[in-house]
Amino acid sequence: MIKTTPVVFEEHSATGVLHVHTTRSDGYGEPEEIIRYGIEAGLDYIAFNDHRNLILMEEGWHGKVTDDLMSIVGAELQHRDLKSHLLVYGVETIKPSGHILDQLDHILSMNGLAVIAHPVEVRPHVPGYGEFPWGFGTNHPVSGIEAWNWMSSWKCRVNLLNAWKRIHYPDNLVRNPPGDAVDMWFHTGGCMIGGADAHGHTILGKSIFGYRMLFDRVRTHILLDKPFREPSQFVEALRQGRCFISNAIAGDASDYRSAVHDGRLYLKLPAPGRVILREKGKAARNFATFGKGVHCLGSVTQPVYIEVHREGRTWIAQGRWAI
Repeated sequence: MIKTTPVVFEEHSATGVLHVHTTRSDGYGEPEEIIRYGIEAGLDYIAFNDHRNLILMEEGWHGKVTDDLMSIVGAELQHRDLKSHLLVYGVETIKPSGHILDQLDHILSMNGLAVIAHPVEVRPHVPGYGEFPWGFGTNHPVSGIEAWNWMSSWKCRVNLLNAWKRIHYPDNLVRNPPGDAVDMWFHTGGCMIGGADAHGHTILGKSIFGYRMLFDRVRTHILLDKPFREPSQFVEALRQGRCFISNAIAGDASDYRSAVHDGRLYLKLPAPGRVILREKGKAARNFATFGKGVHCLGSVTQPVYIEVHREGRTWIAQGRWAI
């Protein structure tokens, strides 16, 4: 009898929201208030990315645990023309200005992570709102791609005529990660993450797209071999690409897992979902809806991009780069 080795999935995970701004840059919320919203949302961590500073780290927020929610402090850097942004983690100093590639080199020289933020952002047609796509190609050693930025997806092509509908029915518009961002990830490699780009926006004094609302949308799950206790686990999970994205309004995805065993891809789904696979240079493969449980999707060549759909939208998105 031929013995087969069982498929092994990561035992532990942590669920959080990346790309969150506070009053230390252009956000409207204090960290204490934002963390309270994260606790209400059932998050395990929040990753702060204030523009061009690590003030929250200086204030002692990095690694601080409040009611089981851990604060991770990074920053968001930008090119001198204000475009081409990077989310950075795992560093204690940054270059807060200048050419973005010089800032990237500085982060990498300290063994930090630098992830391209909202890489394919499209300009909205509203005064005061710009577009901030990545403008330096895919030949630089970045650590990954923010493939799904909720606010960036929402503001794409918004104008004064459609703004009311977009404000009142935002989830009708933010259904899937942009395909161009996934295409870029196939060239850059590294981790594939999702972010809220949460600022706690207000219009005419009224909160709109607040932290609590965004914390129930795009989340990033890190996959771990042991329980989440240290901020270094967050950094290393992203460094190794051990993560996936979910849209929480389509359901809890924290128990989702994938594994490649003997060249075959296995998915562990916590609920029914329709699966789509993309391999580099190949057409997408569409599968029927699978039920809850473990499923073999056949042979794959990594890198491979996985989407699981529920309720007419992307529920889970994962880029596996030979992990």
